[in-house]
Amino acid sequence: MTFLRPKTVLTCFLVPVFAFWLPLGVSTLAASPDSDVQEDPALVKLVEADWAFQEKQRDRTPDNPAAIGDLLSRAEKLFADLKPSAPLKGYIEKFQELKQKAQNLDQLDTEARRALYHELRWTLRRAALKNPLVAETPIAFLKRRRFACQMLHEYLGYYYQRSGTDGGEVCILKNPGFDMSIDRLTEGHLPKGAYTTLALSHDAKRLYFAFADMSEVKNRPSKPIHWKALSAQGSARDAWNAHLKEEKGWFHLFSINTDGSDLRQLTSGVYGDFDPCPLPDGSLAFMSSRRGGYGRCHGGWEPLPVYTLHRLGADGKKIDTLSYHETNEWHPSVLSDGRIVYSRWDYIDRWASRYHGLWVTNPDGTQTSALFGNYTLRVNACYQPKAIPGSNRILFIAGAHHSAVGGSLAILDPSRVRLNRQSGEDTFEAIERLTPEVPFPEAIVPGIEEQWPSTYYHSPWPLSENYFLVSYSREPLAGYGPNQLWDGRTGLYYLDRFGNLELLYEDPEISCQYPLPLVARPMPRTIPARLDPKLAERNEAEIMLTDVHETVIPIDSKRKIDHLRIFQLLPKGPGYVSNNPSVGHPHAVNARMLLGTVPVEPNGSAYFRVPAGKPLYFQAVDTDGRAVLSMRSEVYFQPGERRSCVGCHEPIQSTPANPVSSVASTRPPSTIQPGPDGSHPMSYVRLVQPILDRHCVKCHTGSDADKANQLDLTSAPTKRYNRSYESLRPFLRWYEWGDLNLRRINTPPGFGGTDQCPLTDILNDKNHGELFSKIPESDRRRLYLWMDANVPFYGTMVEKEMAKQREGEAIEDPRLQ
Repeated sequence: MTFLRPKTVLTCFLVPVFAFWLPLGVSTLAASPDSDVQEDPALVKLVEADWAFQEKQRDRTPDNPAAIGDLLSRAEKLFADLKPSAPLKGYIEKFQELKQKAQNLDQLDTEARRALYHELRWTLRRAALKNPLVAETPIAFLKRRRFACQMLHEYLGYYYQRSGTDGGEVCILKNPGFDMSIDRLTEGHLPKGAYTTLALSHDAKRLYFAFADMSEVKNRPSKPIHWKALSAQGSARDAWNAHLKEEKGWFHLFSINTDGSDLRQLTSGVYGDFDPCPLPDGSLAFMSSRRGGYGRCHGGWEPLPVYTLHRLGADGKKIDTLSYHETNEWHPSVLSDGRIVYSRWDYIDRWASRYHGLWVTNPDGTQTSALFGNYTLRVNACYQPKAIPGSNRILFIAGAHHSAVGGSLAILDPSRVRLNRQSGEDTFEAIERLTPEVPFPEAIVPGIEEQWPSTYYHSPWPLSENYFLVSYSREPLAGYGPNQLWDGRTGLYYLDRFGNLELLYEDPEISCQYPLPLVARPMPRTIPARLDPKLAERNEAEIMLTDVHETVIPIDSKRKIDHLRIFQLLPKGPGYVSNNPSVGHPHAVNARMLLGTVPVEPNGSAYFRVPAGKPLYFQAVDTDGRAVLSMRSEVYFQPGERRSCVGCHEPIQSTPANPVSSVASTRPPSTIQPGPDGSHPMSYVRLVQPILDRHCVKCHTGSDADKANQLDLTSAPTKRYNRSYESLRPFLRWYEWGDLNLRRINTPPGFGGTDQCPLTDILNDKNHGELFSKIPESDRRRLYLWMDANVPFYGTMVEKEMAKQREGEAIEDPRLQ
């Protein structure tokens, strides 16, 4: 479709009526050293109101001497960084004049100090906007309303439909910082709906965004309702099932030229598609719910499908799955080296509302790895990462799980990322807090838990190491965690690292987000695909492990690792409610199955093949069959991918401490050897109960006649499990989302299930040790496998298949393939 150029609109806004926004006294707008500078009067009022708000955040007014002192300091730093140039000469001279005047602050009355503050600030603002990185550069942006509860809800059209939330448009601010004139690119071209996630091509000629058509959606409320009212409505099953049948109401990808022509819809179907990210080869990375499944910690009112990284081919037709991660991901962006950086929620057998770290992957979905934030509580979530031009560093939002996206600004230096050698957690030497006045929301730091900011940042765009465009809100971050019902409205701002924050544009009725300067950027490096076609035909990948002993926290040298277990995690579904159905004692964990084992050579190396396109996790297992190390994350591989790793839970950025030739590399890759009956998928009735029947039930029948026999290890059914499974509960330990979790963040060596379950000690005590030593080794290993696999009862979440497992039947659920 081709459209005429968009309408140009000059919008004059009333000053917001909140009392704390209003500047005291009458503005004394400084004369500009440039005769051609003339700000829009409406913008002047908004800017000075915003300055007053900023000073109030520091518990002072603009006439406070400390406020003027800060301005002088910020000006000195800004001019030193920009360096004297012809466009700045007049501003520097004006600043020196005002600086001299400020030497006698104690002789000035309140009105005079306020006037001086405004003169200084106007001089500083105008000089900052002469920066070549922002001067005379139009800015594309998105107007949008959002359903604000948790970040999970923000990109799903279903919640906009159910809450009656819509509105927005794609715009261009033509003269940022000087007037309010905008081009409205999508006005009149798209029906009533909701907008999210704006992106720009590298040549700055085309914009990409997500739009949900609400024009024909049924049963929408007559006026918007907030998340608490929506949650009070209870189960959403019927409404969700109806939503699954309609294409309208989902976010889909669109694109439009920056001159307003050639609007196109790029994706369709009953999927949620958002977060477009142009790639160097002309394709488009984006997030989509096409993979299927749900998160594992949601209530009856919130069906929250998983969405992960996908790619739309340059032909606009072929869609590939880049990520097989078992739960949600967000915000892809391209680094200068050509890799994609994005956010992943990674709570395998861990606390659900943490661990939204930064991950990287190649554009073909290979070599996916954690970058930062997967092993810490000090930042709850890392959102909206963006590469800083001319730098290897990455700007991101330190945000929260239980709120809409937004928070504080931080910068990551990937070259300094490390894991602590004692705790295994992310260190913070790689992090610079750009806006320390805004706390990291919901983060847990020593002595402080889960602060919620009164203001927040959103959708930052780095211009350099020192200068940024941002969306900023003078209102609190909204959502479930801070108990804020409505989304805080955001405006567009200039920000620098010297403390200058300058309003460029705002709309009193709707948020303005995703500021993107319309200037071409260098094209990132193109990373060619390196997939082996023969491996791809078999839908397999190959992994080379250099040394399993290469770990962050050392492994006990007495424990000899001789094989790896390979588990596949199974998607949550078909139900979406947390822990319903439960797979066993652990709360809200995955169903899983053991694919099998591969050998580890005496020097710690391993070389093996795995199925591609599956979320997997590994365990390093000793010669007794007990897990020494177990992942609490997962990996996946593309068909035909070859991947190497230094060690098992090796330090980030590591190389082998003692390089040796890999024995495993001198032989063909190992194929996975299947595990015992009852492990594919996990089935307590088939894996564990036969051992109890053979060796334990003759003593432990639950009889009241003998105290020792009160432990019932029979297979008698209970409402959900069986007698033995429920009787063993006090003697088991597990990882979960909940208070019974063994460790919240990671699993050091020696913290596998068998090592931590009291049952292991009981089996080897004076009453049981002799008998246990005589039972077949295969039976002992089956018990260890079960405890290391997080003591499940079921290996599926499909009720009819669970019923079969209770009866001891093997199942062939197609979801397990």
